[in-house]
Amino acid sequence: MLEAIYFIGSGGRSFRGGRLSRLVRDGAEAATLYAEVVGVQDVHRIGIRRTPGGIDAIKLDGQTPKALSEVAVLLPVLALHPTSVELVFGASQLRRRFMDWGMFHVEHQFMPVWRAGSAALKQRNALLRAGNPNLRELGFWNQQLSQTSDRIEGLRRGYLNALQRGLDEALTVLAPELKIRLRLQTGLHKGESYAQALSRLQSDDLRRGFSQAGFHRSDIRIESHGVVARDRLSRGQAKLVAYGLVLAQLPMISQSGKVCTLLVDDLAAELDEEHRNQLLGYLATTGHQTLITALDMPQWAAIVNDNDALQSVENKMFHVEHGKLRSLTESK
Repeated sequence: MLEAIYFIGSGGRSFRGGRLSRLVRDGAEAATLYAEVVGVQDVHRIGIRRTPGGIDAIKLDGQTPKALSEVAVLLPVLALHPTSVELVFGASQLRRRFMDWGMFHVEHQFMPVWRAGSAALKQRNALLRAGNPNLRELGFWNQQLSQTSDRIEGLRRGYLNALQRGLDEALTVLAPELKIRLRLQTGLHKGESYAQALSRLQSDDLRRGFSQAGFHRSDIRIESHGVVARDRLSRGQAKLVAYGLVLAQLPMISQSGKVCTLLVDDLAAELDEEHRNQLLGYLATTGHQTLITALDMPQWAAIVNDNDALQSVENKMFHVEHGKLRSLTESK
């Protein structure tokens, strides 16, 4: 159920990883998802159909949207799950996607610049792969890629400053003993611009057939006491940092006038009692719709009843069995 909500809100991605073709039931031609997104003033209808080969159709209020971003903007969705820890331990691509997702929802300047940068990157890489490119044409795309990369980097630095404040607040609740700093890592030499980097690397780029400098190579450097966090933190500590990073985006989503849907997968199995209660207390204060799964219903009922913060907000419990959803409690 959580994966279905995430799939719609992300425009066809899964937070579980693996091959998306497995989302289609064996023997079926396609999987079809339908959702209604209820806003303050209106209701939007979203439908996605996926075959084993990929997305077959997307509908927004009965029409085919021009871009997936038209769907994604309606349903900001974040997930806390066992593999969230890869934000700390995993590849730079995961952190870059995480950062760009947040900027898409809270920074209105980001998407147009990102699209322009992506187009410039695509054109430059095509020239590099072709071999013996027209140097004047290559110089033009160098200029376009460097200019958009400079702008994106500036937006990312501002975003990371805000994310740092949200992370500090979240970790004060989740793990006050952890002191984490976020820095934008661009791969540029000290004092170097993107234009200078592209010029420096051009010969090697021609040999390799792709661009080694640009906005697409940036990363979030997560530090603990001045050391890269993945080299210092235990898996349990890294999990709390990853959760803190996800939760740090919620205040910015609120400030942009949106409501996020937060998906929490089997919280009881992922955290000890102390950290679990701290996280639940924090979630109760965010004002965002939150869906939490659990495998042990009696245990979870006790957790809910014992948490004063949860008792103070509207909550409802459901049971899912064989694909059927049944309400267990009345709204509070």
